[in-house]
Amino acid sequence: MFRERVPEHERTSPIGQYEIMLILNPEAAEEQQEEILERVQQIVRDGGGVIDHFNDWGRRKLTYAFDKQPEGRYVVLTCSAAPDSLAEVERVAGISKDVVLRTMTVRLNRVDAERAKANGAPVPVDDRPEGESRPPRGPRPGGRGGGRGRR
Repeated sequence: MFRERVPEHERTSPIGQYEIMLILNPEAAEEQQEEILERVQQIVRDGGGVIDHFNDWGRRKLTYAFDKQPEGRYVVLTCSAAPDSLAEVERVAGISKDVVLRTMTVRLNRVDAERAKANGAPVPVDDRPEGESRPPRGPRPGGRGGGRGRR
């Protein structure tokens, strides 16, 4: 079997700047949630990474329900980490389906990494009035509806 030779510089795992967002099940026990968060941080540290910021955005309404949960507890970690550590974080989150609803990791570019290192992840602002949801879908004003109609 032919194996492609990988250069030495590509075999090492460079450490990059990342944001890891975890959406936790708010109905799960507080101890379970804290255990997962501590484990994720420890995985990053064990891989040679550093946690720059830990931002707990708290309980927020989800756009789409995950596992019949209308809300989730959002936590964002800003860190430097090796890709191997991130794969382990994804694996642990996947095993803990009863506590972790979703996880997303984003590699930050240089400018965003500097901002995140200084300030962490800012809490998103919901500019809609209390109780208001998205505008209803339907025909567009002045149009015949959406889609590709006959011409």
